[in-house]
Amino acid sequence: MKFSSFKYLLGQGWNNFSGKGNRLMSVASVGVVTSCLILVGVCASLALNVNSFVQYLGAQNEVVIYVADTASDAEVAEMNAQLTADEDIASFVYVSKEQALEEQMGYMGQYASLLSGYQGANNPLPASFRVHLKDLTRLEPASMRFSAMGGVDYVSTPTELAGVLIALKNTTYYAGMAILLILFMVSMVVISNTIRLTVFARRREIGIMKYVGATNGFIQFPFVVEGLIIGTVSAFITFALLSGGYIYLYNYITTQAAGFIAMLSLCMIPYKDIWYIMLAGFFGFGWFIGGVGSALSMRKYLKV
Repeated sequence: MKFSSFKYLLGQGWNNFSGKGNRLMSVASVGVVTSCLILVGVCASLALNVNSFVQYLGAQNEVVIYVADTASDAEVAEMNAQLTADEDIASFVYVSKEQALEEQMGYMGQYASLLSGYQGANNPLPASFRVHLKDLTRLEPASMRFSAMGGVDYVSTPTELAGVLIALKNTTYYAGMAILLILFMVSMVVISNTIRLTVFARRREIGIMKYVGATNGFIQFPFVVEGLIIGTVSAFITFALLSGGYIYLYNYITTQAAGFIAMLSLCMIPYKDIWYIMLAGFFGFGWFIGGVGSALSMRKYLKV
């Protein structure tokens, strides 16, 4: 395609978007698509932060492998080697009997002297390995492997909490996908109707262009441009609004909030780590529904 033809078609697409006869519908389309993108952005941001929150809570809950008092040094060394080679483990640490007693004395503060008589051979606390897994969904099979190792007394696992966290993560994911699909369909319908009105108003012109040999692509291009402009304007507005809202909320939670809300600052994703995802998502989603919506609305009128 010649540059002059390309420039002409771009101009026609802009005229379709900003022309007096279609301006009101274009504004309505931008408004509806922006609303849909805002809802999509809020849901996506919520899903990402819930996932971060779940990962944070999962990291705070550890699997504790208690070593039997009768375990030999060779068995402890073998346990350490097996845990090092286990692909499900993110990290682990060995806590000796002496370290476990010191921890308990630290928890008791001014009453730590009550445990001073349990040092040395009288120490009733077992040694242990404290393990953090990469994925809580792997908790049950990992726990079974740990229990089967030689020298293990028993394994303590946060099974109930892990189940709650996994269910929360899955619910957020599937609910977010359902909302995304619904909003995608609504946006497609709105843009398709907007483009369809423009096409209907120019149906005779399109028919003449077909009869004189214009290709489908030449006819479609201005309307696709119109849809892309709607998607671009909507994406820009959405990105600006949600960026401002996210920064304000993040600053409030990290500097002014108290109690449980303040704890969210430990796992809320900073804006600098999420802005490019928002930018790419909004513009990609806006361009896709704009371009595809326009192309779909044209098919009927190209059959001459």
